[in-house]
This record gives sequence, C-alpha cells and structure tokens, in this order.
Amino acid sequence: MSDNNINIRLAKTSDAPELARLNDLFNGQGSNSPDSVEESLKTNENEIVCVADVGAVDESKLIGYCCGQIVRSMSRSYNSGDITDLFVIEEYRGYGVGRRLLARIENEFQKRGVSHLHISTGKENRAAQTLYRSCGYKETTEFILDKDLPTVE
Repeated sequence: MSDNNINIRLAKTSDAPELARLNDLFNGQGSNSPDSVEESLKTNENEIVCVADVGAVDESKLIGYCCGQIVRSMSRSYNSGDITDLFVIEEYRGYGVGRRLLARIENEFQKRGVSHLHISTGKENRAAQTLYRSCGYKETTEFILDKDLPTVE
C-alpha cells in the first residue's frame, strides 16, 4: 500500500457512520451511535476530528481517526488541547497513518490558538507510547484518576 493512497482530512458529517464503526472497534461496541457522532460533528465547536481514508473520493473508507478537545479555562492564560482518541485499523498500522493523523490534528489545534497538548494512553500500550514519544510527547508526573457520575434525570 502506498502512503499516497491515504488521505488525512477533517471529518465531515457524512463520515458519522464510518466514525461510529471505528469508534466501536476502538472503544467497544455501542460506544456511540452514528446519529450522536453526527450531532457532535455538527455542534461541538471545541472538538477537532481528523480522519484517514483510502479509496476514491466517492467511495472512501475510513481506516483511522484522531479527535481532541480544545480546553479553555480561566485558570490558564493559554488554551490547551486534549487528544482523546487515536485509532488506526490494525491492517493499516505501520504505514505512518497514526503519525500523520497526529500531525494534522496538531496543525488544527495550532490554527485555533492551542499552545499545549495532552495525550494519555494505557500503561501497557507500548506501541502508542512509542509513537507519542517519537512525535515529541513527553511523560509527565501527572497521576490520572477517573470517576463515573450518576446520570441526572
């Protein structure tokens, strides 16, 4: 496969079904519906979603995506960004797709005034850690904790 066959671009609302499919592969079946993905692409101005596709323009197939959120806070004089997902279908790994998705989303963050990025991955995900380090990301002393909140009705 040639690198020239892979197009890295911003996601469009018409990508929602394919993005939902990729999201299911990455985050588990039923993580989000195509309708919810489409709604987020339409309305979430703080989110950036980049995709990697192969194929003809009218018959493209998404093979990966990277998304992130712009974080604005009164506690900082700068805007930061959280890269929340980076996923490439296994058969397309090793061709630089992840690296190109990261470069594209970094460029989009810069255009929107973001000067600092944060990305996290699992402790055991050595492949992702290697990629992130090779792209200039450094380990921090952060200790990340999570909590699920009950649904408010």
